[in-house]
Amino acid sequence: MRFVPLTIRYALRRFCRDESASLSVELVLILPLLLWGFLTVITVFDVFRARNLALKANYAISDLLSREVMSIDSAYLAGVDKIFSYLTQGGDNTWVRVTQVVCTRDCTSNQNRVMEVDFSRATEGQTSLSTTQMRNTIQQHIPLLPSGQWAIVVETSVDYEPPFLPPLDILFKRPDGTDKEINWGYTKKNTFVDIVVTEPRFGPKLCWTGQNGCD
Repeated sequence: MRFVPLTIRYALRRFCRDESASLSVELVLILPLLLWGFLTVITVFDVFRARNLALKANYAISDLLSREVMSIDSAYLAGVDKIFSYLTQGGDNTWVRVTQVVCTRDCTSNQNRVMEVDFSRATEGQTSLSTTQMRNTIQQHIPLLPSGQWAIVVETSVDYEPPFLPPLDILFKRPDGTDKEINWGYTKKNTFVDIVVTEPRFGPKLCWTGQNGCD
């Protein structure tokens, strides 16, 4: 009897033609991968849903403030925070900061313009912004304004927790000794902070109660 040597090509051909299998073994191998895939897809879609919802909620309250013709106060701002929390389903993990700014000099240049804070108020214990703080943090988000034009800057923040947390939370030491976490980016616990700038619609500016020049 003559024996034919088992070549690699023959072995691969035989492997491809072999249709025998064990369903239980295949299930054990593929089920965790399928579950991970389904949960990841659900989480990614939920992240983008929550991110879009937070931005739209900011636009909604910015539009509300831009239409206001009466002076606002701390109670009004607390109500705005409740509206934002309701729209984002954020519970108690939200805050809102409203800062009104005006351009006073060199308004046609992003680098040289002089911006001033008219008033700044926030909810949930967040600090208000001074003129210096505004210039260092949010001025780059404010578009060019004509000289003397007021603008309302609304900052919002909402905490987000995905429906399924992937099991990846690894810490390693940076060269400076601080800890850095390796995680799944947006598909982890996160805080969405948005900044929207609007102009007052029915008056020169938004007024804070007790402010000079306001009723």
